[in-house]
Amino acid sequence: MQSKHVPASELQLSSGAKMLTIQQVDFEGNDYVGLNFTNAAACKRACLEDCLCTVAVYANHSHGEHCWMKSLPMKNGAENNMTTAFVKLYSGVYDAVPPTPSKPRKQEQGKGEGLAVLGIILVGCSFVFGAIFLLIWLYSCKPKLKALQEHNKANPVGLKVFSFQEIDAATRGFKQEIGGGAFGKVYKGVLSDGRVIAVKKLDDLLEQGGQHDGEKEFRTEMGIVGACHHKNLVQLYGFCTEDSHRLLIYQYMCNGSLSNLLFKGTRDLDWELRVQISFGIARGILYLDEECAAPILHCDIKPQNILLDENYNAKIADFGMSKLIGAEQTRTFTMARGTIGYIAPEWQKNKAVTVKVDMYSFGVVLLEIICCRKMFDLHVPENEIVLCDWVYDCFKYGQLLKLVEQQDCRGIEATQLERMVLVGLWCIQEDSYLRPTMKNVVQMLEGTIEISVPPHPEVSSS
Repeated sequence: MQSKHVPASELQLSSGAKMLTIQQVDFEGNDYVGLNFTNAAACKRACLEDCLCTVAVYANHSHGEHCWMKSLPMKNGAENNMTTAFVKLYSGVYDAVPPTPSKPRKQEQGKGEGLAVLGIILVGCSFVFGAIFLLIWLYSCKPKLKALQEHNKANPVGLKVFSFQEIDAATRGFKQEIGGGAFGKVYKGVLSDGRVIAVKKLDDLLEQGGQHDGEKEFRTEMGIVGACHHKNLVQLYGFCTEDSHRLLIYQYMCNGSLSNLLFKGTRDLDWELRVQISFGIARGILYLDEECAAPILHCDIKPQNILLDENYNAKIADFGMSKLIGAEQTRTFTMARGTIGYIAPEWQKNKAVTVKVDMYSFGVVLLEIICCRKMFDLHVPENEIVLCDWVYDCFKYGQLLKLVEQQDCRGIEATQLERMVLVGLWCIQEDSYLRPTMKNVVQMLEGTIEISVPPHPEVSSS
């Protein structure tokens, strides 16, 4: 659906600025803010009333309606049938030169020369006054530019900014704590519009001297989650950076974490639900690895970071340790990050890492989902302590039902059980080149491609 054309003459300011509409044109880069609007006219007016805006690009596509405000210099202009560009013009600054008079007859030559001189003077004055107007305009914009720079630094992806008073009221003074991690606690709340929220609060940590790490995690999580939209990723509503407060406001997941479900027995986890959760995690990681503009390493896939909504749909959360890989890169070097037991071997060997580190973590989680137990458990027979060894032995000797005999076995299909076990074993191979891509993982789980027998995985318990 193309945006409705609004004549430039309909939108003018007292300064003489007006908007020129150009259909099917886009300018990539130079965005200083992105806005969500319901129509093209609002996008146009926002640029007209913003002294920093030179061009506004409006788009209406399957993800909704968006408006990108852009400043000088403009570059990378290109055709795009999904966008409309609104260009700001200033009368008096870009006035056209008067048309050249026709060649005068001999008796009118003196009069024609006089008109030509007058025209040159008028044009020169126009440019002088235009330059003065431009300097005044730029000076008036300095405070707004400074404020906007601070806003963009704090809000790189156009999220909603909440006041601390609003979140304090929503959580009733942060009364109900529902979770926590290395960099803060999580509280339940209800916004004024009725939405139930989970608030990740990092400001206490900042006051205790963890400002650098806490601030880094906060910025990373806000930037990555705010720019990603997928049904298997937790949704970020907005944030608060008022004074020393650092709050991330998420949708609330009423069924808690996968960890509670697997290891604390909050309910019987039947086989159908285990399969559903496994698929949801796989599709969420596939989105991060292959469907984003640049691959994203979550770096900490584990049951504690998988949240479940009212229908037990899995949603990946906690992106504080995540790492972006450049669009032209396939690997990166970075300090080891993650949780012991779920960390890929290459982290411990200071090797370059790829999206395969998340494949490894997913493999561990998948085996834990199948068996409803942790990878390492000292409260079981000796040959079952290391889960991957026990799983491989059960597969090798055709005894896979032993893996689930202590669990709810309703609806288990032997073929599907074997397929999930094989996927888990392939994902935790020590050699990252042997691990499948996430696209292949999804296909193998769906049964659309054959799965060969994997070698025995070597897992470090360190």
